Amino acid sequence: MLRGTQAVFLEEHRNTPVLLDSKHAIDAMIDALILAGPLHNAAQLMSLDRQMSPSDMPDHIFLVGVSTGGQSGILSYSTGEEGALIPAGEATAPVAIYMLNTHPRESLEPTEVPIDLVRQAVNEFVPSGGQRPTRLEWREERN
Repeated sequence: MLRGTQAVFLEEHRNTPVLLDSKHAIDAMIDALILAGPLHNAAQLMSLDRQMSPSDMPDHIFLVGVSTGGQSGILSYSTGEEGALIPAGEATAPVAIYMLNTHPRESLEPTEVPIDLVRQAVNEFVPSGGQRPTRLEWREERN
């Protein structure tokens, strides 16, 4: 049985992450990002179903961001093995800045995707036990 995914997207979640264990919880998180405004428009997700790294840290991070207005967003999947990956495709801007708990997360040459695709990717990530969503093609993120 899967344990779900922890999500941190508001200040109060730093010490008590939100558990994403259903489609309803995922949609509620994305809706909260849309409503939270530009200082809290990104979430960091970590599956509870993957092993921790030797340094007792998650071996992966899935970053989900929602643009102002909620029409599009950004995804970034990172592991020690694969590095940081973002959706493949043409860059939609020279740089995009999403805020995770008021801390900027800058993405160079990002590929922002429609909000429906953001929802689909998170809905694939959570029940997969933290695997990279397959409904997207991915490319290395530029630093």
